[in-house]
Amino acid sequence: MIPKVTSQWILESAIGSKGLKLVHNVSIPQLAEHDVLMKVHAVALNSRDNQIANGKYMFKSKGAVIPCSDCAGEIKAVGSKVSRFQPGSRAASTFHPRWHYGRLSSRDQLSQLGVLEDGVLKQYAVFHEDSLVALPGNVNFLEGCTLPGAAVTAWSALFGSNRPCKPGDIVLIQGSGGVSLFACQFAHAAGATVIATTGALGGEREQRLRALGAKEVVSYRDPKWGSKVKNLTPSGRGVDFIIETSGAGDQDARCLAVGGQIAAIGGNGASGGNVFDMRAIVGEVRKITVGNREQFEEMNRAIEGCKIRPVVDEKTFGWTEARAAFDYAESGKMWGKVVIRVADGNDAIQGKL
Repeated sequence: MIPKVTSQWILESAIGSKGLKLVHNVSIPQLAEHDVLMKVHAVALNSRDNQIANGKYMFKSKGAVIPCSDCAGEIKAVGSKVSRFQPGSRAASTFHPRWHYGRLSSRDQLSQLGVLEDGVLKQYAVFHEDSLVALPGNVNFLEGCTLPGAAVTAWSALFGSNRPCKPGDIVLIQGSGGVSLFACQFAHAAGATVIATTGALGGEREQRLRALGAKEVVSYRDPKWGSKVKNLTPSGRGVDFIIETSGAGDQDARCLAVGGQIAAIGGNGASGGNVFDMRAIVGEVRKITVGNREQFEEMNRAIEGCKIRPVVDEKTFGWTEARAAFDYAESGKMWGKVVIRVADGNDAIQGKL
């Protein structure tokens, strides 16, 4: 039976998680000929979701907005001319729903779910078929919902240039956020050597980074960690790729190899107030804005072929716990992606929040 109404979370005002409100009995739009109806099973949070909720994102929301961009679910109904999916297909959203291939345009940049357009924190969602991708066969919904933002960003950083990561390269990842963990997995699977940074050596995070594929781990609290990283490379030549999520431009310059690439992620790195001194860099700085659908599909083939499992934090949240999920994600205590289990407890969502 195809539902006629859905429940959804609304970000009414930019006051953090307190601005979130659960709304019931919202009519589901009638499907156009190329639309599909998804039963959303899981939604993953990105750092931008809390930035938007706190009014600190690069774009201001359109007013009251349905938050979040990353979801996975099951297709329940399709329009009359849909060819890419059928009822029962498993799919994930795309961060930029109209950026299908090629270079990013201003039109593509402005098509962002959860801020300039309504997002995915709802039980049922209508999408144009071209704005979805099929999930890899080896991931479940909780894992699949983590792919649209962090995973595609990491993939684009490593493989989205004219000179992609290859076996034998040396890749530096910074910290243990979602993008960094995916980059560690992808680089390791590609045959690259991974060096990671963390806040405390000898602890659980170092062990987990090594388990994901990091060969060396250094402390980013060391004021000369960039030089330490360079000394870990053969003949001190430096690293070929830096997944820049910390804004440590001066340290990056110390450890980048000649001709290497710095991938500045999201609102950090080159765009976060720490300007790279290009005179000190004999390589390339690339601003990464997630990636297009074609890259997403390419990545999914690699995930399935290499049997990569996305890292989901051991603490997940039920449908009525969206505020707690936002707060937990903002705390930075997680290991892996923070996920809301949308399909759980759908019969018990009428409680007062």
